[in-house]
Amino acid sequence: MKKTICQIQTAVALAIASTLITGSALSQPDYSFSSPPRLDRSTAAKRSFAKVNGNSYSFTMTLPRRSASRFTKLSFSVTNLDRANAIVPLPLSLQETVAQVKTMNDRSQSIPVKGAFIDEAGTVWVEFNSSLPANTVLTIVFKTRAPLLAGQYAYQIAAYPEAMGVSPAFVGDGTFRAAK
Repeated sequence: MKKTICQIQTAVALAIASTLITGSALSQPDYSFSSPPRLDRSTAAKRSFAKVNGNSYSFTMTLPRRSASRFTKLSFSVTNLDRANAIVPLPLSLQETVAQVKTMNDRSQSIPVKGAFIDEAGTVWVEFNSSLPANTVLTIVFKTRAPLLAGQYAYQIAAYPEAMGVSPAFVGDGTFRAAK
């Protein structure tokens, strides 16, 4: 008798489990593709690069293509890959920060920088006097007070729209090497 009751309980439990699994599988959205996704070349292109030249570090980038977005500031995070991705305190002369945009005839034109500072987390911020349109080719040049230690460094750049409450946009990332 006990064996029969146990078998009945097992059969009922399996029937309920089977119904739950089938029901949850039917209610799940279908994430399959009718055709495989394609990588958009515009997002795969390198959107930024860094250059070390004596006592300056320059970062050239293309601001993201967000419809109707204009950007007022950038953030730069730099980590030392040789030191377990430690955030690097950058010895910059921030008052000498230069910003240049690429003009229609492929020339560089300086634009005014409202301010530059390093926050408590080590992120470098650059703010502009006027906002810059999406898809602008921009170079920021930081002058150093002292060279970085020799090694491999990683950087990440984000752009902040002028509209309040809008999330920052990823601009680019990469690596550069500082020599002795």
